[in-house]
Amino acid sequence: MLATKCGLTWPPRGGRKKFVGPGGVTIYDNLEPESIIAECEESLRRLQTDVIDVYQCHWPDPGTPIEDTMSALMRLKEQGKIREIGVSNYSVEQMEESLKYGRIDSDQPQYNMLDRSVEAEVLPFCRRNNIGVIAYSPLGRGILTGKVTMDRKFGNGDHRASMEWYQPNNRRRALEFLGRIRPIAEGHGATLAQLAANWVISQDGVTTAICGARRPEQVAENVRAGEFKLTQSELAEIRTLLDELGQPE
Repeated sequence: MLATKCGLTWPPRGGRKKFVGPGGVTIYDNLEPESIIAECEESLRRLQTDVIDVYQCHWPDPGTPIEDTMSALMRLKEQGKIREIGVSNYSVEQMEESLKYGRIDSDQPQYNMLDRSVEAEVLPFCRRNNIGVIAYSPLGRGILTGKVTMDRKFGNGDHRASMEWYQPNNRRRALEFLGRIRPIAEGHGATLAQLAANWVISQDGVTTAICGARRPEQVAENVRAGEFKLTQSELAEIRTLLDELGQPE
């Protein structure tokens, strides 16, 4: 299954400034119909395919009416250039608005053991509306692997240096939590990273967990995360330990 995204652009197309990316390039939110159509054509060309299985809006674009965005996506679907429509980082309100103008097949929120905010509203909404959930950052950008130890230093441009769970005191607490769930991982012959990813896909309504990989062996390691099943008692134990861990300080 082939999935890609639209909605983040850079000069000369422009849009509404979002952030400065690698190399100092300014990245823009842009879900205007013309931009969506152009991005889809470019993706079809680069991917050397006639159809994209899942075409997703990367981030909401507050400057473009959702009706306009959905009209472009529905047009692409009617033309057979995309099969399913997905959104990413959308609130419940934004998904409700989108559903007025077409079908949403998937939502891609951030979700992991240390960030469970989507459990309050987003996951229940997706379950009620039969919207698949493609969870990103299931490893908490690496901290849930157990490999980000207290002596780890972050280079210039590494955004993790400013993230709450990566601050020394919170990182120490996270590592202590990982030490407490390590026996569960070992009981399945799994690594902490595999346990973290497995926990995400074990949650009700979650369809997929996206795990990044830089080397072929990491792909194989990620696949292993789907090859065992956590028991209800193990899931309950992890949930209790997470509640005890609480939020970053």
